[in-house]
Amino acid sequence: MHTMSTGTFVGVLAICAVAQCQLFDALYKYVIDKAANTTIPVSTLDKPVNVSIGMSLIQLTSLDSKSGYSEFEVWMSYEWTDPRLSWNGTTLNETSMIRIPASKIWNPDVTLYNGHTSSREVLAVVESTGTVMHVPPTTLKTRCDVSNYTTDGTVTCRLKFGSWTYSGLLLNPVTASWNDVDVSDYNPGGTEWDLTGHKVERNVKYYACCLGTYPDVTFFITFMKRGKSYSGWSIFY
Repeated sequence: MHTMSTGTFVGVLAICAVAQCQLFDALYKYVIDKAANTTIPVSTLDKPVNVSIGMSLIQLTSLDSKSGYSEFEVWMSYEWTDPRLSWNGTTLNETSMIRIPASKIWNPDVTLYNGHTSSREVLAVVESTGTVMHVPPTTLKTRCDVSNYTTDGTVTCRLKFGSWTYSGLLLNPVTASWNDVDVSDYNPGGTEWDLTGHKVERNVKYYACCLGTYPDVTFFITFMKRGKSYSGWSIFY
């Protein structure tokens, strides 16, 4: 029986890689030519863009029990649909998805209201349906609630995300399908804090000044100082 040599196998892989690259070059141009990366993909005011917001907690970098200042490493997850990015996969060699720089397409202006974020630029995954998944590794800095630290040793961090400029009439933030903080890849690192609780809530606010609703997705993460016992006011910093 004839067997393929290592060199031939590598050569075949190289040829396939080149062919695939050519395929994605054509698809990339097709999608980018249709994209409008500065305008929200809304056709009517009664059909806002639903943007799911999820968070995977990777590491607690720092947490100060006196001030509440904290820093986290997370993977944020944003998913939405932009019909302008869709294509017919059957006419493009059955290609069902492509990776595109997020800066080349429209992105929801989701912002951490009560803190600061810094994200690494990564590719967004675009499916032929126009569904976009963007998961940027992100550093979050916020000030947590330390009011319970002297009684039970816990600190709760609230991270509130929503659109900076759009009301719910145009952009509708919703929780990700798992409806919680994903901690499956969490690493406590070198801090002295144990992760003791986490949840996510979607809230809707109304303001007298403005038309429409203002939804947000808020994550709550609770930590307890490791190896300590607490009772009432007898705790000293």
